[in-house]
Amino acid sequence: MYRSFTVRNFRCFKELTLSDLARVNLIAGKNNVGKTALLEAMFLHCGAYNPELAIRINAFRGIENVQVEFFPSAETPWHSLFRGFDTTKTIELEGYDHRGTQRTLRIQTTVEPVEVKAGQHKTMQTIRDTASSSQFGHAIRFESVENGTQISRKMMLGRTGIVIDELPAPPFPAFLQGARVRIPLREQAHLFGKLEVQDKQQVVVEALKIIEPRLKRVSVVVLGDEPILHGDIGTGRLMPLPLMGEGMVRVANMVVQIGNASGGVVLIDEFENGIHHSVLKKVWTAVAQATREFDTQLFATTHSWECIVAAHEAFSELDTYDFRLHRLERVNEHIRVVTYDQKTLQAAIETGLEVR
Repeated sequence: MYRSFTVRNFRCFKELTLSDLARVNLIAGKNNVGKTALLEAMFLHCGAYNPELAIRINAFRGIENVQVEFFPSAETPWHSLFRGFDTTKTIELEGYDHRGTQRTLRIQTTVEPVEVKAGQHKTMQTIRDTASSSQFGHAIRFESVENGTQISRKMMLGRTGIVIDELPAPPFPAFLQGARVRIPLREQAHLFGKLEVQDKQQVVVEALKIIEPRLKRVSVVVLGDEPILHGDIGTGRLMPLPLMGEGMVRVANMVVQIGNASGGVVLIDEFENGIHHSVLKKVWTAVAQATREFDTQLFATTHSWECIVAAHEAFSELDTYDFRLHRLERVNEHIRVVTYDQKTLQAAIETGLEVR
């Protein structure tokens, strides 16, 4: 579980340190101040040495299938990760966990020949020629250092596609739920199925009852080749979850990801999307209970005053207030963070202080 996190030269951040992290953390701030970018930086750090994530996080913003030229001066899909698109500098992401362990991820780019070797795999598109080649390509390298142990992996972008080094298992599970792109229904059903095998599916059902009190049970139904979550709301037949509204899908996504990230991290962009303000407090209570049951750490962003107040009230009524609000602020060309614990957030809410 993260206790502090530092980001350097990533997206809009020159340097920012987030400290006093709790089990559940809510990140607020004005538009274009870096809330989503901070979640992306943490997602990369959770992956530790997986350079494929450099492309995947753009998909969470709806940027996919970008045509790329293969000249030394051309921009790659990962140029935008570097502050000011300056790939001559190194991105550094540094995290300390509850055990006092430090892990630093350094991200750099190079231009070099592509060699497809044993132990590498191909991704994103088919590479027709799997023999060794000397084609020109762009590379991005992830170097993870923890307790003096270094693991380095590289991804190459050449004329025939993308080649990535074979990857070890990540240090812990992590999910990023974007504000613009929902997780596929197949993946949602798969994650629910894994909870059902552990007899933990009722955690999802109880959370969804907050949105739809008539719900009795949730099942995976395969329609054609597509498994989709269905709910029983007493109408005489099961109803596909997406037909019950975006709030049902959103809450289901949150809980199945929390349940499948035991010992890891879930990151949610714009927590309140699809959820009516009147049930936000109950949703936060359900999320708090799920993160404790599965030992998962949560980071979420919001623009909503109602969302902040609801989270504060929900955690204030629990036996442990393991919640923090972190507000990002832009000061000239720099971004700073102001962190609110229970006492300071209560005072801010009572006085009407702007914390969004």
